Amino acid sequence: MRSFALFVALRYCRPGLQPGMSSWLTMISLLGLVLGVFTLIVVVSVMNGFERELQQRLLALLPHAKVVSEQGSPANWRELSQGLLDSQAITGVAPYVEETVLLSSGEQMTPATFLGIELGREITVSSLPERIIAGDISRLSEQRYGMVLGSLLARRLGVVPGDRLNVLVPRVHVTPFGLQTRQRAFTVVAVFEGGAELDAQLALVSLSAAQAMLAMRDSVSGLRVAVNDRDRAGELTRDALAPLQSQRLDADRWVVRDWQQDNATLFAAVQMEKTMIFVMLLSVVAVASFNIVSIVLMTITDKRGDIAVLRTMGANANQHRLIFLLQGTVVGFLGTALGVLIGVVVAPRLGTIVSQLEAMTGRMLFDPTVYFIPYLPSELRWSDVMIVAVSALLISVAATWYPASRAARIAPAEALSYEY
Repeated sequence: MRSFALFVALRYCRPGLQPGMSSWLTMISLLGLVLGVFTLIVVVSVMNGFERELQQRLLALLPHAKVVSEQGSPANWRELSQGLLDSQAITGVAPYVEETVLLSSGEQMTPATFLGIELGREITVSSLPERIIAGDISRLSEQRYGMVLGSLLARRLGVVPGDRLNVLVPRVHVTPFGLQTRQRAFTVVAVFEGGAELDAQLALVSLSAAQAMLAMRDSVSGLRVAVNDRDRAGELTRDALAPLQSQRLDADRWVVRDWQQDNATLFAAVQMEKTMIFVMLLSVVAVASFNIVSIVLMTITDKRGDIAVLRTMGANANQHRLIFLLQGTVVGFLGTALGVLIGVVVAPRLGTIVSQLEAMTGRMLFDPTVYFIPYLPSELRWSDVMIVAVSALLISVAATWYPASRAARIAPAEALSYEY
């Protein structure tokens, strides 16, 4: 029964054997499904590319994980740092001091994240030196009150390397002259650009300068940690921290936060945007798939006489239902397969194609002065391709079910009377 139904369904799928509008509808529906699947794969790949670029740019300046203290900073952070480095999963550990401050230059004032680092250790947990676009970051170690600013933050304050600005800690302390705030002048020694929001938020100084500015003596806010698998940063850091508890390094007073937790809101928003775009574009695939209903219904109308003859020759209702189910499934499979094939070929090369179009037209699609990412990234993931392909096929089969069931209910006498 299946071979017979498939034979008839394949004949109905051949445009040359269909009269009138059926042939055109088949081609248009097939083309619509191809374009829908292709567009969905390309757009999802672009979203993956932006997500990957965002992660890479953030992690160029942020650690994979942070070990922070629950109740102040124990004095044994150096021993804890060395204990973490003994783990094979840990590739770097650097102490840091962090506080929110106000930066002012002339009449300009803006809040910023004041981050104290040890440059020698910081390079093991981030690629900060590679992101310097002006000045000399080595002067951060040489000049006690030097500062490295993000490019957008420096532009907002109107400063360049060599300029001085004032740092104000927004909390008061008691002095013989009354309540006062801590403030000090710093010299800008370098400017970095990571291509992310950190360019507008981060001001880096030496660890000793931050400790002096915040009156922290030898204390730190925590440890910045790099691991060999960033997707498991929290798990690997906790595993490395656990044995230290038995060594009485007060490890139980420290907690681990990985980069996914610190940026949970940002990546949740990216994931939500990706999901919404996927759902909206899947509706385009659904519209193209529902055109198959028109094809099958028109085929049923054109083949009423054939249906009646087959029924009188012994074909039952299930065979007729299967014929038209297979017809819609074949059209859906061909459209999905062609869309997937074109999408898989184009999606990984999309950035190159856009760059070539920009070169040919002389117009820049992504202005680097406006966008953090001045090109179109794309990352093809086979899991997404499978989801798109299976979804398109399921929608095609579901769209074919109603007209196929209608064909199974046609009575031979009624069909022949309609035909003649």
